[in-house]
Amino acid sequence: MPNSPQTTKFAIKNIPRHASYGSNSTFSVNHDYARPFRFSRRERPKAEIKISYNYRHLFFRGSDGVVEINNRYILLANQKESKFYSPQTEYLDSLDSTPEGRAVSRQLMDIGVKRYLETGDRSAVPHNDGDIYVFKSIPETETEVYDRAGMIEFGHYTEPFAEMEWAIGDSTKNLLGYECIMATTDYHGRHWNVWFTPDIPIHDGPWKLCGLPGLILEANETDGQHSFIADGIEKSDRLMQPVYGKHRYEKMNRIDMLKSLSAYYGNMDGAVRAALENLPDGKRAAISKAPAVQPENTQNIDLIETDYRK
Repeated sequence: MPNSPQTTKFAIKNIPRHASYGSNSTFSVNHDYARPFRFSRRERPKAEIKISYNYRHLFFRGSDGVVEINNRYILLANQKESKFYSPQTEYLDSLDSTPEGRAVSRQLMDIGVKRYLETGDRSAVPHNDGDIYVFKSIPETETEVYDRAGMIEFGHYTEPFAEMEWAIGDSTKNLLGYECIMATTDYHGRHWNVWFTPDIPIHDGPWKLCGLPGLILEANETDGQHSFIADGIEKSDRLMQPVYGKHRYEKMNRIDMLKSLSAYYGNMDGAVRAALENLPDGKRAAISKAPAVQPENTQNIDLIETDYRK
């Protein structure tokens, strides 16, 4: 495996996870190497490699119109299975899994809501940095997905790898010191161009993308609304922990989940306003401003999968 001084490391730093507020009031956690609040002791599969990705996507956010969002995701993988997830989201989910953690979560939420009301900055409120968890099993050729289906609704489903068929081209480029080959596929309503490297013989990649003879380091759909770019690779023996709070994920049909999520995003301003006016502790946040008029989504910004519209 070729070396890249900026990205390739051969030992994981043991940096504890913590939540914090920076000078700009934005909530964040040290999500590069931090561990969840608590996890099961039951035997779990170990990764052989850890890849960090930036997931850039355009999002139609109510009265804010179209905004660009960048989420940090991690892929833990070995030759047989993988886990794709947001470390910040896993941290918040782990807090909600224990009484002690829920107390910490409430404190963070109280601080964040106060700062939001003072500054108007939504990012001050503790929030998931991307909601989806994707588990892949190479032997079973199956993907298991856990994701948001609404403001307080969550669902999960499985689907086969067979829904993704690749055409491998002859274009090449270098990413993170690895020679990569271009491949394309049409998947759930979007056309994807990806770059994979045979030098890392793991048939995996970001999100649900997989099945090529090497690791996918970059993926872009042709409408320019969604992309994944790897920005770090290192060896890892981290455990692939299951999702926290599995009980809250209802088994759902993928299309129904997407329709539900799209409806929620279409009325996000109203949903956020209602939540702030009816906080979990029974308090009501005073919101003086009248609801802003929501602009039209003239750019047709949509979810990463669009086949729910058929």
